[in-house]
Amino acid sequence: MNFQHLSSRARLSVSVLVVAAALSACASAPIPEQQISLSKDAVNRAVSADATQYAPLEMKAAQDKMFPMERALGEKNYPQAKVLAEQIEADANLAERKSRAVKWQKQLSDARSGIQVLKQEMLQDPVTGFNPPASAQ
Repeated sequence: MNFQHLSSRARLSVSVLVVAAALSACASAPIPEQQISLSKDAVNRAVSADATQYAPLEMKAAQDKMFPMERALGEKNYPQAKVLAEQIEADANLAERKSRAVKWQKQLSDARSGIQVLKQEMLQDPVTGFNPPASAQ
């Protein structure tokens, strides 16, 4: 019986030490200032690239994580804040790239349409000096 009592005390002591170590690890984690700055810069770049218009789902994913990140910072849960900041940066970078790709695709499509219009005008304008042959005789 004495051995069981001692064993449960040892388990309790080890549990307390593990919890204390975990808490001290959280408390000693530095504020992830650089990652937070990177995430905010990424969101700003995405907004500048019109991601709210061209990549709304990705942009919303990034913006929806801002409040939980700020809350984690306020609670001094720096590891959680860092994870959220990394996710925000990734989501915002994806939104920015998708937005730019959609805009470039639209510009390419517009340019191709413009080329088609110019070709048609050149074929129909007698001043260009190009006279397509009439039907073969």
